[in-house]
Amino acid sequence: MSFLPAEHAKVLSSQANLDISLYKARLALLIEDNAKQGNTAVFTVLPKHLPLEEIRSLSAELTELGYQVRFEVNEFFYNFNVYWP
Repeated sequence: MSFLPAEHAKVLSSQANLDISLYKARLALLIEDNAKQGNTAVFTVLPKHLPLEEIRSLSAELTELGYQVRFEVNEFFYNFNVYWP
Protein backbone atom coordinates (compact mmCIF):
# COMPACT_ATOMS: atom_id res chain seq x y z
CA MET A 1 0.00 0.00 0.00
CA SER A 2 1.29 3.45 -0.84
CA PHE A 3 0.17 6.92 0.12
CA LEU A 4 -1.51 9.36 -2.22
CA PRO A 5 0.77 12.34 -3.01
CA ALA A 6 -0.32 15.51 -1.17
CA GLU A 7 -0.79 17.50 -4.37
CA HIS A 8 -3.16 14.86 -5.72
CA ALA A 9 -5.06 14.81 -2.40
CA LYS A 10 -5.47 18.61 -2.65
CA VAL A 11 -6.95 18.29 -6.12
CA LEU A 12 -9.38 15.58 -5.04
CA SER A 13 -10.40 17.61 -1.99
CA SER A 14 -11.05 20.72 -4.05
CA GLN A 15 -13.28 18.73 -6.41
CA ALA A 16 -15.34 17.09 -3.65
CA ASN A 17 -18.95 18.16 -3.58
CA LEU A 18 -19.46 18.03 0.17
CA ASP A 19 -22.52 19.44 1.86
CA ILE A 20 -23.92 19.44 5.37
CA SER A 21 -26.12 16.37 4.75
CA LEU A 22 -23.07 14.25 3.95
CA TYR A 23 -21.30 15.40 7.12
CA LYS A 24 -24.43 14.81 9.21
CA ALA A 25 -24.68 11.23 7.95
CA ARG A 26 -21.01 10.55 8.67
CA LEU A 27 -21.22 12.15 12.11
CA ALA A 28 -24.34 10.14 12.97
CA LEU A 29 -22.50 6.91 12.17
CA LEU A 30 -19.44 8.04 14.07
CA ILE A 31 -21.50 8.87 17.18
CA GLU A 32 -23.28 5.51 17.04
CA ASP A 33 -20.10 3.49 16.48
CA ASN A 34 -18.26 5.30 19.26
CA ALA A 35 -21.19 4.98 21.67
CA LYS A 36 -21.19 1.21 21.14
CA GLN A 37 -17.51 1.23 22.17
CA GLY A 38 -18.12 3.50 25.18
CA ASN A 39 -16.34 6.46 23.60
CA THR A 40 -17.27 9.99 22.71
CA ALA A 41 -17.00 11.18 19.12
CA VAL A 42 -14.45 13.60 17.71
CA PHE A 43 -15.20 14.97 14.25
CA THR A 44 -13.13 17.37 12.14
CA VAL A 45 -14.41 19.43 9.19
CA LEU A 46 -12.29 21.56 6.90
CA PRO A 47 -13.67 25.13 6.85
CA LYS A 48 -13.46 25.48 3.11
CA HIS A 49 -16.09 22.76 2.69
CA LEU A 50 -18.94 24.14 4.81
CA PRO A 51 -20.11 27.58 5.92
CA LEU A 52 -19.70 28.25 9.63
CA GLU A 53 -23.45 28.88 10.04
CA GLU A 54 -24.20 25.32 8.84
CA ILE A 55 -21.71 23.94 11.36
CA ARG A 56 -23.30 25.98 14.15
CA SER A 57 -26.74 24.74 13.11
CA LEU A 58 -25.49 21.15 13.31
CA SER A 59 -24.09 21.84 16.77
CA ALA A 60 -27.44 23.29 17.88
CA GLU A 61 -29.28 20.24 16.51
CA LEU A 62 -27.03 17.89 18.49
CA THR A 63 -27.55 19.97 21.64
CA GLU A 64 -31.33 19.73 21.20
CA LEU A 65 -30.94 15.93 21.04
CA GLY A 66 -29.27 15.95 24.46
CA TYR A 67 -25.62 15.83 23.46
CA GLN A 68 -23.00 18.13 24.81
CA VAL A 69 -20.90 19.56 22.00
CA ARG A 70 -17.57 21.24 22.29
CA PHE A 71 -17.03 23.11 19.09
CA GLU A 72 -13.67 24.64 18.22
CA VAL A 73 -12.70 26.83 15.30
CA ASN A 74 -9.10 26.33 14.29
CA GLU A 75 -7.26 28.23 11.59
CA PHE A 76 -7.50 25.25 9.25
CA PHE A 77 -10.49 23.22 10.45
CA TYR A 78 -13.55 22.95 12.70
CA ASN A 79 -13.50 20.35 15.44
CA PHE A 80 -16.47 18.75 17.23
CA ASN A 81 -16.24 16.79 20.45
CA VAL A 82 -19.63 15.16 20.94
CA TYR A 83 -20.43 13.47 24.23
CA TRP A 84 -23.34 12.71 26.46
CA PRO A 85 -23.73 13.51 30.16
